[in-house]
Amino acid sequence: MITKILNLKYIHLSLSVLIILGALVCVFPPDFFIFKMSARFAVQIMLSYLALGLIFLSFKSYKLMFTSFACCAGLCLFLKYTTNSDLALAAPSNEEAISIAHFNVSASDDYDFIIDEILKADADLISLQEVTPDWGIVLKESLIEKYPYSKTVVRFDPFGLAIYSKLPFSNIDTFVCDNVPNIFGTLKLEESNREICFITSHALPPFYTSDYQKLRKHLRRIASFSNESDCPVITMGDYNAVPWSYEIQDFRSVSNLSDSRRGFFPNSNGSFSIFQLPSDHIFYSNQLKCIHFEDMEHTEAGHLGVKGAYQFNANYSSL
Repeated sequence: MITKILNLKYIHLSLSVLIILGALVCVFPPDFFIFKMSARFAVQIMLSYLALGLIFLSFKSYKLMFTSFACCAGLCLFLKYTTNSDLALAAPSNEEAISIAHFNVSASDDYDFIIDEILKADADLISLQEVTPDWGIVLKESLIEKYPYSKTVVRFDPFGLAIYSKLPFSNIDTFVCDNVPNIFGTLKLEESNREICFITSHALPPFYTSDYQKLRKHLRRIASFSNESDCPVITMGDYNAVPWSYEIQDFRSVSNLSDSRRGFFPNSNGSFSIFQLPSDHIFYSNQLKCIHFEDMEHTEAGHLGVKGAYQFNANYSSL
């Protein structure tokens, strides 16, 4: 009965058009909020098309099966070529390495839990977002011994930031884009005495179509600071955009930075969550290579942030 219904000409045509339109919206989202938001779920839509194809196969609706599988394959190729297709991380070398972790402190209301997770990450540079005045006090009291160098911009809204470092800053400052602060500075590595520039940010989440224009403006401002730097650059933060979005593609093109995330599945220690949207990122310039990257997850608190480790490329000279 279901097979006969699916093979009716107008039913088959209607479903085929809907499936194809769904894929096209992910690849070429019109500049409207609802389509932009839908494109964020391209991975979930791709997996849904795979499941749909199997369902149509079980009902012997082969044309719809082919349409679903073709759209699934098309989305897979789109995601592959708009994210970092180098699935393997760079091999570690004898070069000096620096580890970086970015946390959203609002992931849990338990201050002690978040502090324990930050200390457990044991990164050289810790970036923190959604730092309120209360959090500013807690972080300073808890981290100052292990991380003696810091810069904090506290806010009552979600856009407070903080940087804590084991390594000394050559300089540290802030810049503002649409009243949203960003922290930028330069670290000096202990062994090689080389410098690495960093920028940490938390972009406005888009709620309207016009917000995507503000997001592109913010990311271009970050790219501008990156391009002005004379030393290798690492940018980090929650950009409220997925790796395959036009906003991130534009940012990567303008800044010429590489994405630390491999592939398009959010991952943590080799696992992935179908429902997680990878909106926090660490990007790095071509003088560096990424030797480790992971999404930091907790069974109770969920997504906490991202962590990566970086080394200088063998052919890079700071002279």
